[in-house]
Amino acid sequence: MTLTQSAVVDTALELLHEAGLPGMSMRTLAARLHVQPSALYWHFPSKQALLTAVAERVLASVAPGEAGDSAAEELRRVTRALRSAVAGVPDGAEIVALGLAAGAVNPVTDAVDRACARHGGGGRAAGLTTALTAYVLGLTIEEQTHHNLASVDPEMPRIEFDSRFDAGLEAMLAGVAD
Repeated sequence: MTLTQSAVVDTALELLHEAGLPGMSMRTLAARLHVQPSALYWHFPSKQALLTAVAERVLASVAPGEAGDSAAEELRRVTRALRSAVAGVPDGAEIVALGLAAGAVNPVTDAVDRACARHGGGGRAAGLTTALTAYVLGLTIEEQTHHNLASVDPEMPRIEFDSRFDAGLEAMLAGVAD
């Protein structure tokens, strides 16, 4: 296999699915790719740069969405897509939060801008993007951490995160004028 940025990100995602973020070191990744760790730094100057690329790959599945009958409907759809994307990768919410802090493009921004332009409220787009993204990442970090803890402590009480997510999202969107 030729070592490319895409191949490194693909393998990093495989490793994350197997061992989570704690098990994804540059040394482990290099061993998986049958290269020296220094070869990875040819493609990514740091682990943070690699994690940002992983975050961008995770976020790539969040499409801006189609026009809906209301801003709330469009925002609900993109927020659920973001949650699905980050929850689909072990420690994905933490990785995406790190990636966004390092400059990864947030697809929620475009979706919120479009929804607000179509339905009014364009002046609130930046605030809505921040609120929805932070809500998804915060709750999903809590959910993924709970899952990690429950895997080592079977006595840990079960928490229903789907219903908590839906209730919180609806509370946030109640303030969005349609």
